[in-house]
Amino acid sequence: MRTIMVVASGSGGHVFPAISFCGELKEKAGAGAEGPGIVFVTTPDFDMVGPEFNPVFLKVDKSAMGIIRLIIAAFKFIFSVKPDIVFGFGGYISVPFLVLAKIAGKKTLFHEQNVVPGKANRFLAAWVDKIAISFPGTEKYLKRHSKKIYLTRYPLRKNMRVVPKDEALRFFGFEEGLFTVLVVGGSQGAARLNNVFIEAIKASKNLSRLQIVHLAGRVNAPSVREAYAGLNVKSKVFDFFTDMEYAYSAADLAVSRSGAGCVMEIMRFSLPSILVPYPFAGAHQAQNARVLADKGGAIMVEDNKLTPALLNGLLDIFIDDQIRRKAMTSIVSSLYSSTQNLTLSELVKL
Repeated sequence: MRTIMVVASGSGGHVFPAISFCGELKEKAGAGAEGPGIVFVTTPDFDMVGPEFNPVFLKVDKSAMGIIRLIIAAFKFIFSVKPDIVFGFGGYISVPFLVLAKIAGKKTLFHEQNVVPGKANRFLAAWVDKIAISFPGTEKYLKRHSKKIYLTRYPLRKNMRVVPKDEALRFFGFEEGLFTVLVVGGSQGAARLNNVFIEAIKASKNLSRLQIVHLAGRVNAPSVREAYAGLNVKSKVFDFFTDMEYAYSAADLAVSRSGAGCVMEIMRFSLPSILVPYPFAGAHQAQNARVLADKGGAIMVEDNKLTPALLNGLLDIFIDDQIRRKAMTSIVSSLYSSTQNLTLSELVKL
């Protein structure tokens, strides 16, 4: 039986697609079948990695001693576990694992979620055997390694199925005929997006035509709920929400940050969107947003230009312009179809 070591850290943007990939491997093996053995190496921040993936939680940091401990841990696990394949999903802890695996003669790959590769993956591009990318355009940042690059399907969570709209609306207790907005702040930078959106709808002349699903983040959810309590608008506020297939299926428009996973989910559900890249994530979120915005499938607004008045005006346009929404839906659907190439589990077998 082959053993695959999956390494991911740094953020949910790395860990969640890694978890989905591991689930994909288990599903492909089938119930009762002997699939590959999995060892999932991550940091203690992500203890949601299930026991079925044999998680190893490394408590490390970026200090000099932390890096030395990380290298020692990578050496120990590579030569004790003896994986056949080491697959990195980003974050600095993946670097020593993939480098040592390559030196040990193991098959090595990494998955780049964003359009613009992170520092760790830029460095690792020279070491690994194969590079999986999620969006067309990433290859231009890794030109020297073009022969290794494969456009693959982003490993979305298994529950990301399109639900009939009437069923999705009933799930939230919402009405048909109202304009449904999904607001997703993301784990970082949610506070500003939350605040601007609340101020925008406070000034809206279309409040009676709206209903809102708002993912506010754990820290901000109480204050966001309080704000909605003072408004005459149907709303559901969540700190964290697992049944996202209902949220996307109910929505007519998404207002969101533009992490890779969020953009790919918006594409999966063919949603028109207003994307506000988190400004402290390098160029990653801006470039992710441009995948849709440059083709007319989304409107991108820079964070420092986002105001309640601007957002209110955009919401009014989307509420009334059904033709625009249908055109954007068609564009987003076409863009998503273009990314549906081989899966990561198929790439591992190549």
